[in-house]
Amino acid sequence: MQKTTVCYRAKKAISSIKQKSILLLFATSQILACTQLGPKFIEGSRTEYNIAMSHTETEQLLLNLVRLRYGDSPYFLEATALNTQFLLAPTVAASSVLDFNGNNSYGFSGKLAYEEKPTVTYTPLKGQDFVRQMLSRISVETIVLLDSSGWSTARVLNLCVESMNGLDNASKASGPTPMLAPDISKFRRSVDLLNILQDAGQWRLRSTSENGSYSHVMRFKSPSEKNENFIKLASLLNLNSDSLEYEVLLSSGDNNQARIRLETRSFMGVMYFLSQSVEIPPSDIELGKVRVTLDEGGNAFSWSNVTGDLMSIKSASLRPTKAAAAVEYRGSWFYIDDSDLQSKSTLQLLGQLFALQSKGGINNAPILTLPIGG
Repeated sequence: MQKTTVCYRAKKAISSIKQKSILLLFATSQILACTQLGPKFIEGSRTEYNIAMSHTETEQLLLNLVRLRYGDSPYFLEATALNTQFLLAPTVAASSVLDFNGNNSYGFSGKLAYEEKPTVTYTPLKGQDFVRQMLSRISVETIVLLDSSGWSTARVLNLCVESMNGLDNASKASGPTPMLAPDISKFRRSVDLLNILQDAGQWRLRSTSENGSYSHVMRFKSPSEKNENFIKLASLLNLNSDSLEYEVLLSSGDNNQARIRLETRSFMGVMYFLSQSVEIPPSDIELGKVRVTLDEGGNAFSWSNVTGDLMSIKSASLRPTKAAAAVEYRGSWFYIDDSDLQSKSTLQLLGQLFALQSKGGINNAPILTLPIGG
């Protein structure tokens, strides 16, 4: 009789264990089935990939500026595709301890295995079309676009223009480091006067289109409202001070006093110009790894006198801890300090110029594919 009772209790306990295990497994499968994991992965991955792609674009520009300062060739890679596969493997296990006195215990465990497999496709930017776009002079339309989109007139002109009505802005620096120091004092003075007059609401750019061609006019207020700064500007640029409008165009060999003639840099010219702001380690200078520009007295010229209000790229032997962007090259670290707002702004403008000049109007933005697999 006692044996029969024990067997009955055992069968009842085992039956209870099976029922509870089945219930636990069913509940777990329902939870996993009802949980939409895809949106959670997208929430986390989109921001991370956004930050990573933006950061590497900035580092690539910085690296090429350093390369140019050392006389090395720049190289550009475009991320054209980004695919990543998320693999999910959920498992559930149930356990129990059988006590024939009725003191039974049950256990439940589960885990979710996760794996991510990203694949990035890079395309070298080269070939005839790309080189032509990089070496083509920046158009007046681009100058106007940047100026009207919020960038200061001074930053745009100082960066993109080699000369204005014959006033030189370090035009020889649009290539490899020149031997002799430039004189940019008159150009910079004219840009400062333009900025002062613009802040006072004394002029504005007006663009017109006729038969598919664009013309740009800088219009000043009536002569009675013209002030001393305008007279100084007209004198520097050899403009007719009695006029109200001046056509803005790409030109160099014309003395028309009703025109503001710009000679612009190419995008590569802008890169070469900004590469002069790279601080070279003294040991590399001593070894003759870079060209040193000389002033009239035969002394080393500091390019911070030219590029200091646009960009400053510092160097260090160890990786900097507070950098907006940093790259390692030739055994040294080159970086832009995170508190250097002027340099960060110019680097951002350089990125926009690269997008405008290098893409040729074609959208080559990388496609990010995030399949969720199991």
